[in-house]
Amino acid sequence: MTRAELAALIEVNPQTIGALERGDHYPSLDLAFRICEVFDLPVEAVFSREPFVPLSTALYRRDDRLDGGASHA
Repeated sequence: MTRAELAALIEVNPQTIGALERGDHYPSLDLAFRICEVFDLPVEAVFSREPFVPLSTALYRRDDRLDGGASHA
């Protein structure tokens, strides 16, 4: 999907999408929900206050306890 296509679906200027991608602009709650509706995802899957880890890391990271490392109680 292009920036222009997303912008049209959520009724904003395509430059707004670029500003969101660069982190120059933070969406209102309404705008965040409209974006999430387009992708049919919950808001926490699209937006976070912390940087997202790469998907490969999230899926394939190894747990220390399974590697023979020390267990944390």
